[in-house]
Amino acid sequence: MIRLLAFVVVTVGCAGASVPLAPVAPVAPAVPGVAVVPAAPPPVPVEAPVPDGATSPVAAVPSPPTWETIFARYFGPGTAGACGQPGKCHAQAMADAASSYAWLTQRGYIAGTQSPLVSPLNSCLRWFGGNMPPRGAANDEAIRDLQAWVAAGAADR
Repeated sequence: MIRLLAFVVVTVGCAGASVPLAPVAPVAPAVPGVAVVPAAPPPVPVEAPVPDGATSPVAAVPSPPTWETIFARYFGPGTAGACGQPGKCHAQAMADAASSYAWLTQRGYIAGTQSPLVSPLNSCLRWFGGNMPPRGAANDEAIRDLQAWVAAGAADR
């Protein structure tokens, strides 16, 4: 089979230089009785519409929650985890966001992007396969928030 490749050359004004452009599709020799069907062009990516006031699609991506937000939503008094609830098992160690972060870090559950807190094999949290909180239920929002927080580095602020 013989393949020929054609290039388009554009001559530029007074400098007289030639600039090759993108190659044109290969040209196959004509074969009697065989139709040549040109290849379809590659798909053009379609961008999602940008919401009013946003400068780019990247601006619409929410930032991961902070540790203070994680604690307030899932571990503090009155939350699903209630780890810092007065009179409960971890009341002193997890009374506030700062002490709970320090306690979980000391116990090895918080370690940057490799934090076992979100590991299905090593987490103490029922949401990831552990046993805390006792009688806890599945919580998809907690899973998403904790995974995003860990992926961002699991910072204490």
